[in-house]
Amino acid sequence: MTETTVSHLSRKERKPLFFLPLLVLISVLFVSVVQSAPGGNGKGKGGGAGSGPRPELHLKWRVLLDAPYSLVRPALAQDGTIYAVDASDNLTAVAPDGTVLWSVPDAGSQGVDVGSDGTIYTGNENWIKAFNPDGSPKWTFVQNPRAFVLVDLAVGPDGNIYAVASSGMGVFSLADLTAGPQLRWTNPETYARPFVEHSEIAFGPTEDGSDQQLYFYANGHTRAVRLSDGASVFTLGGGNTPPQVSAFDGSWHRGDTAFTPAGDLKWLFEFPVGTAFSQPSLARDGTHYTVNDGTNLYAINPFGAEEWSAVLNERVGMPDVDPGESFLILDTQASHTHPAALKAVNAGNGEELWRMEFPPDDSGLDQFISGGISYSANGDTAYVMTAIATTNRTYLNAIDTDPSIPSASTLLRSSDITLDVRSSRNKVSFTGIVTVVDENKRLIPGATLLATWTLPDGTTTQQTATTKGNGQAKFSVSGQGGLYRIEVTQINKDGFDFDPEHSILDASRAWF
Repeated sequence: MTETTVSHLSRKERKPLFFLPLLVLISVLFVSVVQSAPGGNGKGKGGGAGSGPRPELHLKWRVLLDAPYSLVRPALAQDGTIYAVDASDNLTAVAPDGTVLWSVPDAGSQGVDVGSDGTIYTGNENWIKAFNPDGSPKWTFVQNPRAFVLVDLAVGPDGNIYAVASSGMGVFSLADLTAGPQLRWTNPETYARPFVEHSEIAFGPTEDGSDQQLYFYANGHTRAVRLSDGASVFTLGGGNTPPQVSAFDGSWHRGDTAFTPAGDLKWLFEFPVGTAFSQPSLARDGTHYTVNDGTNLYAINPFGAEEWSAVLNERVGMPDVDPGESFLILDTQASHTHPAALKAVNAGNGEELWRMEFPPDDSGLDQFISGGISYSANGDTAYVMTAIATTNRTYLNAIDTDPSIPSASTLLRSSDITLDVRSSRNKVSFTGIVTVVDENKRLIPGATLLATWTLPDGTTTQQTATTKGNGQAKFSVSGQGGLYRIEVTQINKDGFDFDPEHSILDASRAWF
């Protein structure tokens, strides 16, 4: 793995972190109150195959950007150049080998796309900008009135630029002419709650196939607008994810529904567990992939019937299908016991192919995933943005998607501690069951654990135990009623490092 740093000497005022990094931080702090772990640098400690940062086998390179985060999916040019924008309005160009080609400030933070001639387009609430492939400025279009939120911008199938602004100019289109940008049309879009900071534009055919239209979700509704003249096609309330358009039949989709281009319901899928579902990803054959209730991955056929479903062993975000449609990559957000990771699964049955955790940065802090996946043309590399909460550290990461590369497995973690109690007359017996996994959440047998019991009278006793085939080790103690606490202090196994920073290390239970 290689790492490159991009920094800028001057910046205008940063954007606040808004809710995404704050939510990640709050979730980590909340869990740590319930089951605590000692402080550490998150780089792995203890005996085994050596400690310190480990280059992940799937992580080809990462580029450090001087910004708090990026919500925007990276854009790829036809020559493979990757373009990323961040919340500090920087535009950075990176070659497929991870070489930073150039970086310019004051570009935009709310969208990035590339035209067929290599022109790069970015934007924010004040402007839309165009850059030549060498990073030199081409033109600037000033939005008047200024947007409250620029939801997204994208190059349409006709080569024109399309943007969605909450308030301001609303939905509008620009033509990139020799003389500069020309405003083609506008369509009002008034801001309304819930607040949406970024939501991707999608394109598809009109109902009769004679034109194209764009779709977006913002301000409490999904809208479709015709590309040729900006006329409104429909506005539907509800939904909370960007619509996705199927190349199979031109229908557009939410997580549980498909609609015709005119906005009429095509099918509604009823999940057996709850109602929460992710943004879908659509294959060219019409297969609709979505995650229900955080852990249940579904493949739904073009007619709304289940093809297959799989229960995943952790909570994941939206799926992204690769260009060859052989696998899906799903994101997992950082938690107390696991850093953020990418999970690749077979697109035909949901079986896990590999899992890659993002290594900590030089300060030892974990990253969170802040946007969707972009793929190289042949799908052998995935690009994703990550960030460090409460810092100006954002990464553009390149991930090798080859399923033959093994997932790294060098860290030991205690992922769960349960305390069972039995009482007999004036005596109580406690059994502590500790589950040990690696960073890919695989159960690890043959690991030796050292644990300390703290008894009701304040005395302590140490015990050792070894995990069985189910990855669990058992510890037992007996005594009078009161508060009992068990703390795991060490886990050893040849070839592994103990990772206390991402472990559940203690649990308490009282019995009177």
